[in-house]
Amino acid sequence: MKENGFFKTTAVFALAFLLLTAIGGCGRQISAAETAAPVLTAAPVSPAEPEAVIVVGRQDGERFEETILLEGMEETVRYEHVRNDTIGVELDYDYERFARHREAGRECFVSIYDLPAAPENYLEVTYSPQDADTAAASVRKALSQEFELLEHVRELDRAGSCIYIEASELKGTGRMADQLQAVYIIPAADGCRIAAAHYSIEGAEGFGRRFHYMMNTLAALPRQAEGLSDEQALAAVQNYCYARDPDLKNAVNAGEYPVYWDVSSSGEQQAVVLFRSYTGAQIRYYIDRVTGDAYVTEFVSGITDGEQRTEESFNARNYLTGQDASSGAPLPIEGTWQSASMGYEADGSLYPEYYVRFTDSEICYGHLNGGEFIADHADRILSLAKTAAGGIRIQAEASNGVRYTYQTCESDPNVLEYFETWREEDFPEMYRGGASLFRSS
Repeated sequence: MKENGFFKTTAVFALAFLLLTAIGGCGRQISAAETAAPVLTAAPVSPAEPEAVIVVGRQDGERFEETILLEGMEETVRYEHVRNDTIGVELDYDYERFARHREAGRECFVSIYDLPAAPENYLEVTYSPQDADTAAASVRKALSQEFELLEHVRELDRAGSCIYIEASELKGTGRMADQLQAVYIIPAADGCRIAAAHYSIEGAEGFGRRFHYMMNTLAALPRQAEGLSDEQALAAVQNYCYARDPDLKNAVNAGEYPVYWDVSSSGEQQAVVLFRSYTGAQIRYYIDRVTGDAYVTEFVSGITDGEQRTEESFNARNYLTGQDASSGAPLPIEGTWQSASMGYEADGSLYPEYYVRFTDSEICYGHLNGGEFIADHADRILSLAKTAAGGIRIQAEASNGVRYTYQTCESDPNVLEYFETWREEDFPEMYRGGASLFRSS
């Protein structure tokens, strides 16, 4: 790890932003067994559920009118239908009061009265590959640091049963928070859909009810992902090999050993990439074009009896390329970041344990002096790739040989989650919240 800077004995705090990192089903997974049961408040008194008018077959962007009941009065609402096949959801939103912000892996509906860069009242919907119980445990653990939680199973008109977690009362104070959250974790065959409603306490009756109506129009759909091309599969395997063996790229560039990669088989559902190692071993990577899941076999002439499947597995989409596929430009990691871990100044004030900046080849850890970034030390970046969710995965090695990963949080592009490993299968156990980063400028 970065010279043990994240594990000093000074006080360490998980900042409030970590609350958001769980809401989108971020890179880590936290099992329910690891999470203490939340403190539950009394169930709030809710208005009667509205009668849903469900119309199937609407297209993305189609507009129509419906009547809702708000504060005892009927109101005509102009809705727009939303369909996002990447997330696997469709729902309706009030386009006169909310602005839609669409991304491949996220739908967000922000009040037109809020600043888009810092909204108070908004609903965001994401996909998580975690099952609903695991995702709920992550949400619960994050929110319970600051809030007393209300949790129960709720029925949605179109999505059916979901796990509902409400965060409204500040922990240990007995008073309501200024900003409230309601999170819906909706089970699906391929993971879950997570919808998080954020609204101010002043907007609880208005925005809270509008989000409630919107959630009753949400339905889970089968997800559709674009399949990896042969070229993408080949590039992903090369990046994966370089990430596992940092010295391999130098050996290849120097021409010291006869090594090569080749797409040995190409089918509609699967691509097979052959890597001929300098040891003479023939290693094949079997890649599912849609999911990106890959398993590995090895054949060594005269030693193994045909291909032997290894215990190695990974997701090729996490190693697609260190370049932007559309422009060929390096993936940017802009701005100054800071660690979630905090320390005390002599006067008792708090400061981030590290400020961090990225170059094309290094992660620079340092501090700010009069607003100027002063580097203390740097770690080598050995792999920089786009994730399947459109974020960035950075794999680096510290001077003491520790290999670690930063990965963009699925629900917040301004958060880089830290894992003290390169092995994706070890991420759940090796996640370190205090060592994660968030963008400060």
